[in-house]
Amino acid sequence: MESSEGLDKLFFEFASESRLGILRELQGKELKMQELARKLDLTDTETCRQLQRLSDARLVQKQPDGPYRLTGYAKTVLETLSPLDLISKHREYFLDHDTSLLPCEFRARLGELLGAKLTTSTIETMNEVTEMFTGAQKQINASVLGFKLLLEITIKRLREGVKVRWLVQESFLNEARTMLLSEEKRPEIRWTPRILGNVNVTDKAAMLTIRRNDGTMSYNSFFGEDPYFLKWAEDLFMHEWEKAKPWYP
Repeated sequence: MESSEGLDKLFFEFASESRLGILRELQGKELKMQELARKLDLTDTETCRQLQRLSDARLVQKQPDGPYRLTGYAKTVLETLSPLDLISKHREYFLDHDTSLLPCEFRARLGELLGAKLTTSTIETMNEVTEMFTGAQKQINASVLGFKLLLEITIKRLREGVKVRWLVQESFLNEARTMLLSEEKRPEIRWTPRILGNVNVTDKAAMLTIRRNDGTMSYNSFFGEDPYFLKWAEDLFMHEWEKAKPWYP
């Protein structure tokens, strides 16, 4: 028979820092009660009590030889809650930025940004972008809302054999034509009426900046080399790239 317990009961179990800590420690591994107590700085008595609650909620399961592991149900719940984990961690960012611009399938995968770091400094963001493009070995995919920062390093990397794609907002096409007029090597360019933000991806790192609620661009950006974030950003760029129209300056 299916349980009639709803989200209120589930969220109550996750409302405890100790229980949530146990679930996080058990992700991808099995641990005995004493090991969990040591890692979380809890008493054996408190750890045992919390494990019993999680067992009753069918979130953890004790193995015959002693260690605890997550149930399949718990793994599914944690995967589903990972976007909420990210949103809660960066609450101020998400209060000010319009995630509705992201396609729904990418909003559902926001938990994949947990391995990225958030920068809130314009200078730090510019330095990170420069480092990303300089460190690229094979490919640079960039959403372009301005060219002064990107042009010099892009042309240099093109000459060095790195493949470059630019996804350009329509209002910047004339600027792109002017900037590239004298260049022999040019990026592959597609254009779109409006870019949701900056999505820059290389074979080693990724960056995400989305618009603020008022439509302006923000320099608050997610950066990282985490493979989950890298895959998320690559998928998002290609999603937008495939909808865009080819353009030849």
